[in-house]
Amino acid sequence: MLMKLHLAAMASMVLIAGSVATATTANAGLPGTSTTECVPFKVDRHTIHQRCTVTHTEADGSIWVSVYYIDQNGVWYLPAD
Repeated sequence: MLMKLHLAAMASMVLIAGSVATATTANAGLPGTSTTECVPFKVDRHTIHQRCTVTHTEADGSIWVSVYYIDQNGVWYLPAD
């Protein structure tokens, strides 16, 4: 019984992760704005994390990009270099 409950909880987490997989803000090309795009990926057979890329445009026109990850528990972490 406990195993079925655990599997049901994991399945619901996968559905939740899929429903919030992509969050973006509009007008990414305007100065002082940013866009965040998150894409789910499989870590192993039963584990899905998200890779999020943030693109930010400064007022002087320079653009910077950063990447972070979100694990199956919603905890953010940085990529290992």
